Amino acid sequence: MNFLWSGLSVFLLVISMVITGCKPDTAVNIDEEREAYHMDAKSKLFAEEFEAAVVGFEKALEVNPNNASAHFELGLINYLHLKDYVPAIYHFQKLLEMRPNHMMAVQIKDHLERCKMDFASTVTLGPLNQNTETRLKNLVETKEELETQIKNLEGQLAQMRQVLSAQSEALNRNRQNARPDALASGNKNLKSNETAQISNLGSKAKTNPSAIQNASVSTPKFRKHVIRSKDTFYNLAKHYRVDFKSIQSANPGVNSIKLQIGQVVNVPYPTKTASR
Repeated sequence: MNFLWSGLSVFLLVISMVITGCKPDTAVNIDEEREAYHMDAKSKLFAEEFEAAVVGFEKALEVNPNNASAHFELGLINYLHLKDYVPAIYHFQKLLEMRPNHMMAVQIKDHLERCKMDFASTVTLGPLNQNTETRLKNLVETKEELETQIKNLEGQLAQMRQVLSAQSEALNRNRQNARPDALASGNKNLKSNETAQISNLGSKAKTNPSAIQNASVSTPKFRKHVIRSKDTFYNLAKHYRVDFKSIQSANPGVNSIKLQIGQVVNVPYPTKTASR
């Protein structure tokens, strides 16, 4: 039934032109359609021999390059039946150039736009240029590096959670096992030790006043610090008010230039002689 469309289109075209009084165009169309190759091609079209019809209409154009009817038929056949969009676009454009006031100009323009869209959908993109390909490669590498960093941070975070969980469980066990009398005894012992230390310091102060300055209470050597963004040993020394070299000494084997976010380092407690 597809062949009826082109035949019906031409028939309606002729009728509309006769009704509107376009006698010169009507006469031209009739002359074009009476050409021998054109008439033979029409019979092939009605028989749905589309490729043979294309050959006939092309011969009609060789005889008369201004045969608008042949351009119209070739445009329809290539678009509707053969799905060959390039020649369809060519023949529709030639028809509009020759007959801009064609009675079916609106429909022809619609067919032309649809041909262009269908043709564009069949075109595949060529290879990327070198600049775009390089940028894409760099983005992929950056993505992989970020994924690796995220995995490392997740591993460090999991380890820290395990350590904190173990410490919390040990603290809870100690609290549960502790007895009130043991705590009271411990407090008494602590007070007696403090009294003894104060007494010793008092006796040393009488014989050697500088002993008070050199005496110190036993405390942990280091505190733990989790590295954050933009942390450096210099910033830590300034923040905790300790000597820069003391932080380096407390972290042997740690490269202060390549600190990782989430890394745990030792920070000494400040002394009276520490630089401020």
